[in-house]
Amino acid sequence: MFIKLGLPCDQTELIREADQFYAVFSDLEKKACHVESDNDFLCFVDLVMTAVKNIFCFKRHLLHLLIECKIRGGGNYPLLIDHISREAMYFHKILQKVKDGEMQYPVDSIVSENVFWLRIMGDHLKFIRGLLDPSERDLVDTAHTLSDKFDQLQLHARDFDSMLWHFRINNDFWRFEKDVTTSMMELRDFKTTAEELIKQCAVVSLIPPLLADHVRREAEHFLEILDAIQSEGMECNQPQICHCDHEF
Repeated sequence: MFIKLGLPCDQTELIREADQFYAVFSDLEKKACHVESDNDFLCFVDLVMTAVKNIFCFKRHLLHLLIECKIRGGGNYPLLIDHISREAMYFHKILQKVKDGEMQYPVDSIVSENVFWLRIMGDHLKFIRGLLDPSERDLVDTAHTLSDKFDQLQLHARDFDSMLWHFRINNDFWRFEKDVTTSMMELRDFKTTAEELIKQCAVVSLIPPLLADHVRREAEHFLEILDAIQSEGMECNQPQICHCDHEF
């Protein structure tokens, strides 16, 4: 839907494709409510994985058109299209883990979750900042300050990604997780306030109410992941043998 809304009106074929994908995922959402057995679930996962792979390819194609200036105008930042293609890839990897029965939180996965979601949150703040009217100086300043904070948190997470690879989580990382949780609660509250202002038409911006709702829900989702990591991740804090099979 957001892709469609951001496309120039002369891009009729891409608008049609976006509509088709919207229909596909709306249908899958309805089917998800009627999955009743493990076998049905695995078959359903296969359907979703195919759809996610297809929309990932569509998003990457659209990104390439944008960065090569073959689409001019519209409201889709190239970084936004890259952002949602990364989300599609992430979703596909999660579905593959479901199929393979690998839904634990090993150390490497814990750190990679932080790297992924901190970048997503930083992107959100940049989009919010860019879609707020310049006259909304206080909100723009808040978005800018939070964006810098989440950029720094993501860089810190990337450091952990290399330092703790195939090792165990240390106390420094748990302190980092507390900092991330505190920052996420601040961001969630900022998004919630912005969403309410947008719904009340009490802020000047180009942000649709549904987009404000979307980014607030993703913040809530990351907070749920952080809670799962902190409640279950202590089991991973055990020595692990380092096998040098990392992909370079």
